[in-house]
Order: sequence, then C-alpha cells, then structure tokens
Amino acid sequence: MPKHIKALKCPQCGSTRATLIREDHYRCDSCSTEFFLDSDDITIHHKYETLPSRTDDPLAVLRKQMTEHPKRSVAIILGTLFAFFFIIFLGNYFSSRSMDRVAERIAKDTPAYGAAAHRERMSYDLKSLFAFTSASGRPVVMIYGTWHPMRSSWKEAKGFVLLVDGETNKLLKEIEIPDIKGRFDFSDVCQFEDGQVYLIINKKHLYHIDRSSLEIKELHGEDFPNHSQLHDGFARIEFAYRDEGDGFKIMTNLGKNYLFYPLAGKLYTEDSKRNAYTEKLPSPKVYTRFAFSTSNFEYEDQQIQLVRYRTLDQMGYPRFSPTFGWQKDYGGSGVFTERSPFRKVFVLPYHMQISRMQGYEDLTPGAYYFSPEVLYYSEDQVLISFLPTAAPDASRSIQCLDAQTGKLLWTLSDDEEGKEKLGRVQGVSRFAGGYLLAGYNTVWLISNAGKLVSSTNYGELIKG
Repeated sequence: MPKHIKALKCPQCGSTRATLIREDHYRCDSCSTEFFLDSDDITIHHKYETLPSRTDDPLAVLRKQMTEHPKRSVAIILGTLFAFFFIIFLGNYFSSRSMDRVAERIAKDTPAYGAAAHRERMSYDLKSLFAFTSASGRPVVMIYGTWHPMRSSWKEAKGFVLLVDGETNKLLKEIEIPDIKGRFDFSDVCQFEDGQVYLIINKKHLYHIDRSSLEIKELHGEDFPNHSQLHDGFARIEFAYRDEGDGFKIMTNLGKNYLFYPLAGKLYTEDSKRNAYTEKLPSPKVYTRFAFSTSNFEYEDQQIQLVRYRTLDQMGYPRFSPTFGWQKDYGGSGVFTERSPFRKVFVLPYHMQISRMQGYEDLTPGAYYFSPEVLYYSEDQVLISFLPTAAPDASRSIQCLDAQTGKLLWTLSDDEEGKEKLGRVQGVSRFAGGYLLAGYNTVWLISNAGKLVSSTNYGELIKG
C-alpha cells in the first residue's frame, strides 16, 4: 500500500508542533493533548487533557513554584512560619503584661480569699449569704459551701465557711469542714434571739458560730449532757418553725422525735409540746415584737397592717406567734355555714391566749404594703421590706421606722438612680455604721441616714 506524506497536526488545536513521548505517541506542545498514530490508516487517536482555566489558583501556583524553584519555595515557607509564630508571641506577651497589670490593680482592691487566696482555679458550690453582728459590734458576712480545685472532681470537694468583715471586705476567718464533701443537699442558718448563730448542713450536721472568737464547732448529741435522749446522735435536724421559738426539730438515730430548746434546756416530744405554750415560765417578761397582718379569703380586700404587739414570755422558751388579719370567729372549731353566728376579729382569742398577748396596735395607720416582710426590729427601730403598690413591676422599698412612734426615718428604693436592685434578705447586721443586709449573692451596706454605701456581689468576689 502506497504511503503518503502528511503533516502531523494536533487533532485538538491543529498545531504542527508535537513532541514524541514514545513510539507513535505524541504530546502537543501547544495544548498538551496526547495522541497516537495508527500505522494501518494513519488514523490519529487522541486523548483530551483540559488544563485548569484559573491561573490564580494558590495551590496550583504553589505547586508550580515548588517544582520550578524548590529551594526558594522552602525558604519562603520557613520565613512565613517564623513571622506567624513571632506575631503570636508578641500578642501573648502584651496580653499577659496587660492581664498582669489588671491582676495587680484587682489585688490592691480585692481581699485575698477565695480563688485569689488559693492561687489556682477553683470550682464552687456557694449557698446564700448570711449576716450577723459579732460580739465586738462588727458586721460579719458568712459565706459557706463547698469548693475543690479545677483539676479534681466534686467527689473531692470540701465544705468551707468564710467570715468576712461586711464593711471592709477583710477576711476574718477561713474554716474548712472536712466532714462535708461534695455538694450540699440542704443548708440553713439562723440567729436565735440571744444572738447565737447556728448552721445546719444536709439536715444532719449542726454547727455553732462563736460571735466572740468566730470559731465554728460541730455539735453532737453528747454536747448536751443533760439530755441523754440526744446521745444516740442526729439522724435529722432542722430549725423549729419560727412561730415556735428558738429551737430544733430532731430525729435521733433510734427514730425518736423531739423539739429541743438549747437556751432553756427544754426537750419536748410530739405529745408534750402541745402544753409547752401554756406551761408556767420561771422568769417571764413582756417582749415587744412586730409582724405584718395577712389577707384572709373571708376578707380578701383588707388592708395589710404593720402590727406592734406585746407578749409575756421568756427568751429561749417555746412561744407561739399569733396571726393577725381580719377573719370570722365562730367561737370554736367545727363545721360552719354562712348562717352560723360569728364575730369579725383581727386576731383569734385562742391565739391571744396561747401567745400570752398583752396588747397590740397598728404602728402605721393608713400605710399601704404589698408583699411585706419585717427584716429587723429592736427597741428603737424597725426595718421592713415591701412593694408600695400592687403593680407587678413595682420597685421594692426598704424602710426604717421609729419603733415607738412609727415615724418614717428613711426609705431606700430600687428605682433610685445608681442603686443596686434590692433582693430577698437572708440576714441583717446592725452596727454603729448602719445596716448590713445579706441577700443570696449580694450584700448591701446602708448608712444610718438610709444611703446605699455599697453593694458587693460575694459570689463574683470569692471566685476571683
């Protein structure tokens, strides 16, 4: 078969410039298409290879640079990495210096307790704050809960109590409670009328805080030698209801239930405590106390009153707190109908009898109170908290009144500019400089003139 000489052209772009890559196989120098020759009919078979249309692909450029200039590419990469890490180093350096300056400034203004004292990150389970006045007349904030280093677990957490001067924020005492581990299931703190402060944890551990030395001691049944019934230990212990006086409700490890009054040294069973309010007192005196009346469903529109009342009782003994508020007195207990005769009374005669009431009066006639609470009272002053209107968004107010005349001494409200929002008060300390009110996380320091001196969030302060 005769052969004819033909020009070898790329079947893709028509270029006659081609490079032999192996026998009868070529690559076009223009478009890189590979093709081969069929020796029988000189048919050109071809394979298309499309190059990327983008010429600015970073990876493509990098691969090309690495292929064509490997040494220069390595030098560029190393230089870029060095510059990157140098910038990070400078950023961390100046950030660290800035944080050090902040830490130094905080250290000058912040007491060295909590996380700052331990110099390490801590996890906390804080309970609500409490405030009381020490034997020397200083306001004391009690912070308690459990804590543990961040590197350990809650199983290793230990109980603690911090006592802080509420005016200067100076740490007075730090006490670890090794018997309390993990989180608190229950806690409660109370100051009795004689000034003694008690703390209950997990309804099983009872602690006494000495207001003179600020030492804390756990009390067991054996610490009351005159009451052998308690020597079996506490299976459960709680504070008595506030209208029952300063006592404890106790279940011993043998399942016996008692109502115990430590100051009076009196122990009652469930049956005998019914007669506690009527028994003869050894040295009774007249005490003046304050309470807000309550709304009764029989007279729902009645106006709440701040009542000053007097009872004959003795400190530390069981007492009954009367309930005030307009209601129907049917002359006894039983089932009554609308046709049953009754008297409209402000306090039931039975309550007057068992509370040994000597008299009462409205301290602030005509005043309106909503959601009120008596925070503190003494012979000369009464501190109350309330909403001035029934509006849901009403701002809470705290008022100080003359205990003898009911005269308003000062008012502190939420809506005053610059004032911290007033929350529920857990404890009150009255001292020479004014009042210290402890809430859940915040403590408010109020001057004798009713000005808010400071509000301190101890939850944030202790965590550093």
